[in-house]
Amino acid sequence: MKPTMKTAIAITLAAASVIPASAAMAGTTRDNTNQSCSTPDSIDRDNTTLATACATLDDVLHGKDSTAKTVYGKASQSGQTAYTADSARKLVEAYDAAEQLWRKSGVTTDDVDAMNKAVSDLKTQAANMTVASWTVTDGDQTIALSAGKDSGGTTDKYTGTLTHKPAGDLQAVGSDGSKVNLTHDKGGDTATPSEKYDQTDRTAAYVAAASGSRPAFEVTAQWTEGDQVTAKLSDALPEANITREKDEKGNPTGYYLLGGNMALDKGDYGPASISLSDGSTLTGMDWSAIQYTTTDDGSYVAQRTTINTDKGENQATITNKDGKQTQIKIKFNLKATRAWDASAKLTLTYTDKSGNQRSIDVSGYDKTKNDPVTLDKLPYSEIGDAFTLSATHGPDADVTISPRQTVAADGTRSWDVTTTYVAKSDNPQIEHVTTHTTVTLPFDAPARQVTDTDARLAGLLVNGQPIAGWDADTLDYTIVAKGDETYKVSPKAADGQTVAASDVTQGAGTTRQEWTVSKNGQTRVYSVTVIRKHEPTAAEKFEPADPTDQDGKTPAPGPSVTDLKSYGYTIKDKDGNTQYKPFATDDHTIPEGGVFAYESYQNQVVTVKGGRTSGMTWRYTLTVLSPDNHVGIHTVDVTYLTAATHKAELTGIRFDGKDLNGFDPARHEYAVQVADPARYTVMPVFDQSTGMTVSTHKADGKAVVTVTSADGQVKTVYTFNISQAPLPVLSGTQAGSLAQTGTVVGAIGAAALALVAVLAGCVAWLAGRRRKGEGGKDIVA
Repeated sequence: MKPTMKTAIAITLAAASVIPASAAMAGTTRDNTNQSCSTPDSIDRDNTTLATACATLDDVLHGKDSTAKTVYGKASQSGQTAYTADSARKLVEAYDAAEQLWRKSGVTTDDVDAMNKAVSDLKTQAANMTVASWTVTDGDQTIALSAGKDSGGTTDKYTGTLTHKPAGDLQAVGSDGSKVNLTHDKGGDTATPSEKYDQTDRTAAYVAAASGSRPAFEVTAQWTEGDQVTAKLSDALPEANITREKDEKGNPTGYYLLGGNMALDKGDYGPASISLSDGSTLTGMDWSAIQYTTTDDGSYVAQRTTINTDKGENQATITNKDGKQTQIKIKFNLKATRAWDASAKLTLTYTDKSGNQRSIDVSGYDKTKNDPVTLDKLPYSEIGDAFTLSATHGPDADVTISPRQTVAADGTRSWDVTTTYVAKSDNPQIEHVTTHTTVTLPFDAPARQVTDTDARLAGLLVNGQPIAGWDADTLDYTIVAKGDETYKVSPKAADGQTVAASDVTQGAGTTRQEWTVSKNGQTRVYSVTVIRKHEPTAAEKFEPADPTDQDGKTPAPGPSVTDLKSYGYTIKDKDGNTQYKPFATDDHTIPEGGVFAYESYQNQVVTVKGGRTSGMTWRYTLTVLSPDNHVGIHTVDVTYLTAATHKAELTGIRFDGKDLNGFDPARHEYAVQVADPARYTVMPVFDQSTGMTVSTHKADGKAVVTVTSADGQVKTVYTFNISQAPLPVLSGTQAGSLAQTGTVVGAIGAAALALVAVLAGCVAWLAGRRRKGEGGKDIVA
């Protein structure tokens, strides 16, 4: 009986590259109903050569020698791509031929050589199987190796690249489960400067030499050593990378600080230092080459600012946290795009004698015109108030106001204003336009009073001469000071009149004195205001930085939400890091160094406009566009606090021209002796450069001095209890006594009261020459 032959494997391999499950081991199942060369009945047992050959072939196919059988099983396993199709096909063909020979009926001695050759072919094909694929796994990364040739092009080699530093030696694993150890070839290690500053690119090779039919292996690991260092350009700008500049051969020559498409709030940028993410500081940059261009995106004119110091090498310095300095060559290429905004507005702020402040917009101002602007007249009673003209403008405009206001003889104030702005046009080059205008603030003429004629003064003397424009029925007068000249103003009473000095108000550049004149039950109040030019005070010079959005990433509670997440301010901590602090209460004060800020929700669009409403108070209007295009408008008033503008204290005080000994700013009540409690002068001494105001009220044997800080947040009241000094006035050092310094001021007529107005800074009596006045009394000149 002829044995049944199963040849499905060979047939299948001819049509496919892998062996299907249906063909797996199909030729290895023994058919026990058939005879075979391994059974006693089918061969001559006495023919040991034939019996040995048949047994050897049986061992290779099914028995003790499992090499070919094991490899054949892996090659034909379902879904397995352990070996390449070509090598698997050759193995299966050899296996099929050997199986047919082994099952041959009536084997003879002539079959011995064929059996030995079949055994040899099976072992050779099993040994020469080509593994289909190799992989290397290290940590979380697994890479497939690529087959190729070595550098000589003769030997097979598998290669691959890891993108991290391996933990140790590597191992290649074949698709058939075989493993090859790869060792670190330290001679192939490399280290080169990274593209990023303070980083190093490293490579290492892991190899295994070829062995027999097994190919060689070489796996390269590439990784970057060191944390990436970035530059924090500003609170409004994202971090920028510091990258290496290389020559044409790839050698590093310096660095570039690169940033792109940043929301630059202002048209200029050039800080003295830049903070790096590793705690270092970059200084010594050259910002001299700044270029500006404009682009039009169709919906609005956008300002693109390009900062590029590429005109030469810039030798900058990096200083680390330990103070170690490194010199580097660096170039800058920073670009930013933002919406065009050339808006400009003027605001007039004035402070009255009580320290109250208010502001008005200068409605007639037009940045595109050179036309002068004259404001509405203010009442004459406000001529002694302190006035400040300030400007708010967008990043595409710049407004410069003359540092000193001009004061005319009638008290009229005026300011010279220069505006430079970027004109909105289709011209691809920025067009800068400059205009000049003058803002004038006039006052009503002093009113004439024709009633209460019994209380008409006989005159007002300034340094012994009649005041300019004297009219007994005009009650208010203004003196515009010339330089540092000192003025002594004395009322000249008519017969039977009583003249009493009342409140004195002092501020930066202004001093106002009032006198109440009484006779026969009739009363008039005369006033003289001295106005001096002065350097801008701390309050007038203060200008906060632009507000910033501190969030913009938190999802909004709903698509129509126009409320903001919070309001607050940013401030740098002791390490120089910017911190955001939301307002916890309705107290919207911002400490020194802080800047108004807010937190928006994701996909909200926020536009902020702000300007001064009074001394140190700013009003910000925030227009919020919700994700679904609803609009909400919010107004927030904040008061900035600084050491200077929050100060409200005297540094000294003088009575009748003499310093009060023992004065302490922290002590608020004193007993003072004067020669004549009905006729004495009070001169508070204070730092006018801060912008604080001082009001002096004399009544009922007291002089009460109220000091108000420039920000309006602090009021300090000093009370001086006045009494008659023994005659003659004795010198002494006890608190409350008057020092024997200064100029003695005598009386003129019924009442002689001195008004001394001086420039900003510490108020001082100026001793001048003496000459004889009316009644033989000395006066200050």
